[in-house]
Amino acid sequence: MQYRQIEIDVEVNRWIESKRTSFDQSHNDILRAEAGLQRSPQYPPAAPGEEPTDAGAWAGKGVTLPAGTRLRMTYNGEIHTGRIESGSWVVNGARHASPSAAAGAVAGVSLNGWIYWEVQLPGTGKWQPISKSRTTVARRRVRRVL
Repeated sequence: MQYRQIEIDVEVNRWIESKRTSFDQSHNDILRAEAGLQRSPQYPPAAPGEEPTDAGAWAGKGVTLPAGTRLRMTYNGEIHTGRIESGSWVVNGARHASPSAAAGAVAGVSLNGWIYWEVQLPGTGKWQPISKSRTTVARRRVRRVL
């Protein structure tokens, strides 16, 4: 199954999440339901046990984080935590599409999550800033945009 990644802001993500009826729904499923579209036959739901091995991974801007990656962010002296689950950043029970969306939801304002989040990959005990995981090409592209 292939999806094209789109960028959305925090308010749009909150709206999408407010329409969620179960944690099994993807953002695509939510948007299809809101638009009155049937489930696409091109992307039928996978039968249990048929998911690809990297099904829960999240990928963006040159970084792939496997399912189970632990997340933490310090903001205003408080530590906020989460996990990568089913291709999303899950923080405080809400799913987010990117580190910036997750950081913005925590802070209540728009933040560059690439600056705030640290990750701990499954099987490691070491925390590292997510920005250290980005590829050189992705870093250059972001600097030009900022």
